[in-house]
Amino acid sequence: MTAPTPIDARIVRTTCPYCAVQCTFDLHIERGLPVKVTPTKDCPVAHGTVCKKGLAALNDLRHPERLTTPLLRKNGALVPVDWDEALAYVRDALTPLLATRPDAVGVFGSGSLTNEKTYLLGKFARVALKTANIDYNGRYCMSSASAALNRTVGYDRGLGFPLADMGTSDLILLVGANIAETLPPIMQYLKAAKDRGGLIYAIDPRATTTAKVAGQHLAPRVGTDGVLALGLLHLMKLWGKIRPTAPAHGMTDVLAQADAYPPTRVAHECGIAEADLLTLARRYADAKKPLILTGRGAEQHAHGTDTAQAWLNLAFLTGHFGKPGGGYGTLTGQGNGQGGREHGQKNDQLPGARSLKDPRHRAEMAAFWNVLEAELPRPGHSAQNLLNACGREVEALIVLGSNPVVSAAGAGQITENLKALKHLIVIDFLASETAQLATLVLPGSMWCEEEGTTTNLEGRVQRRRKAIVAPGAACEDWRILCDLAHAVGRPHGFTYGTFCELQDEFFRATKGGKADYSGLSAERLDRETAQWPVRTATGPDTPYAYAPTYPTGDGLATLHTPTFPLPTPPRQLTLTTGRLGNQYQSGTQTRRNAALKAENTAQIHPDTARDHGLRPGDHVTLRTVHGTATLPVTLSPAIRADTVFLPFHWPETANLLTDPYTLDPHSSMPAFKGTPVTLLPAHSVAGTPIRPEVALA
Repeated sequence: MTAPTPIDARIVRTTCPYCAVQCTFDLHIERGLPVKVTPTKDCPVAHGTVCKKGLAALNDLRHPERLTTPLLRKNGALVPVDWDEALAYVRDALTPLLATRPDAVGVFGSGSLTNEKTYLLGKFARVALKTANIDYNGRYCMSSASAALNRTVGYDRGLGFPLADMGTSDLILLVGANIAETLPPIMQYLKAAKDRGGLIYAIDPRATTTAKVAGQHLAPRVGTDGVLALGLLHLMKLWGKIRPTAPAHGMTDVLAQADAYPPTRVAHECGIAEADLLTLARRYADAKKPLILTGRGAEQHAHGTDTAQAWLNLAFLTGHFGKPGGGYGTLTGQGNGQGGREHGQKNDQLPGARSLKDPRHRAEMAAFWNVLEAELPRPGHSAQNLLNACGREVEALIVLGSNPVVSAAGAGQITENLKALKHLIVIDFLASETAQLATLVLPGSMWCEEEGTTTNLEGRVQRRRKAIVAPGAACEDWRILCDLAHAVGRPHGFTYGTFCELQDEFFRATKGGKADYSGLSAERLDRETAQWPVRTATGPDTPYAYAPTYPTGDGLATLHTPTFPLPTPPRQLTLTTGRLGNQYQSGTQTRRNAALKAENTAQIHPDTARDHGLRPGDHVTLRTVHGTATLPVTLSPAIRADTVFLPFHWPETANLLTDPYTLDPHSSMPAFKGTPVTLLPAHSVAGTPIRPEVALA
């Protein structure tokens, strides 16, 4: 007997809300709600695999803490109000500032937004608010590698090749990239490479899950990855392996610099055995298709751009950059981290990866938006400086889909800055720690409650389809942004009748830019995914982005000589932060998800624990010049004895200790990694957690 068909049973194909692999899966809808996730075997990137976070994503959709109505702070408490009262607050709060000092209003976006929302947020800031001060949390992700790629080849598509090419590489160097926990579906490509006889190196101060699967592990000191790259370049020059990919500026200086990095110096500064360095160098020299992939471990430093540059130089000068299966790439982390850094929410950017500083680009977008070029603001503060300015020169901040109270460097100081704002308006779907500080919270939409597109780490654009309606008075984010423009009396350009009108405008806005999506449409993406640039509706996409000539003034690349700080003293403990497999970013969703349990502990080496009188489970106070935090310790022989690791998904721990002021001069990336730290045993009742003490700068 055939089972009866449930009422309103249907299947909607969409993309995962989590990492930058952007797996596709089918949502099985019954009575208006998803009841099951089925991975799709024809997914062009994951081929039927979805990680535990993706499979557990349905748990968040009707979480009891889901925001379903606007909340306005009255008498110190957030209380429910209707949309009319919420928008009246926006009008009264922002209109006087916008009339006299528009840069006193800031906007803080997210790498989780769809491409259309990224575009609309940038347009909203510059056309409706006319503020210079907009940036986003992707500044904390792959911005350093992005800066290195842009200044070298004029282009930033994190992976300039299809993911499947990884399986053809004969040597893969994962530099500060723990993909088994952060981008799990990619592991199938590592397996494919290993099955063909390829070698996989994990270069990381911890022997992570990725290192165990890779089979080859090198553990340099935190912050010395770039020195390691210079050491490899030195040996490639010595062994006659310099065969540049193409003519380029700066090659002579870069090669001359490498002369100063012989194996003895590099092994000493990196804290590795010279024999291990020479083995790695010989394997790189002998490889036909060596591939270098950097992650946040290499990039989240005040010298992160120079680190990425050093590895990019190595790939370019040995003739592998842009080669199928070889070369250099950066592993984007956030779900739409690639598209999120292309279409205008960066402080210096216009849609299509245009520059806000370029007169021609400014004129193009001013004409497209039907505004005067002179009215477009100049670049304002980058993300960390924008947060540092809050409560002083910035009096009001609009936050969409981000939680800087947890994710920003120097979180204790940033929290105090946000508290000092006159107006903090947060658009989100769960009450993040940042939302809990807000003067107004607007209930937004979740991933399967909206239409749009996302761009994964290989530049592949895919459709995100609306499967269900947001609950209660929650509203699609794009509609909220339009309502805000109307509330401040500037509706020009924010009167879309349907989402399709916004999406079509977005595609057209990118035409002629480096990140050109103008050949795309919802209909085309229903037939096939596409890797940008896609310049015409009937023309091809671009699987390989880094073949010469380059989109620079003369078509040539420009290599730059990196600079690095002096190595830390041998006995100095260094803090590094990162992610856990069962958690994601600031944890707003995953910490609430019962299927995604994880522990917030400080990971240290047994020798370090013995030196400090610590046993597993003991509480320890970690202290830096920026703050203190107390939490249990986990002992692991898989971490360097001079390194302490903290996950950053929890409030009041990792980012209380990081530096909010020292930024990479090229990318404005804060120094999340490499903070000197001291350990102090903390006495506590067994099983009773200690609330961390915050030391404000």
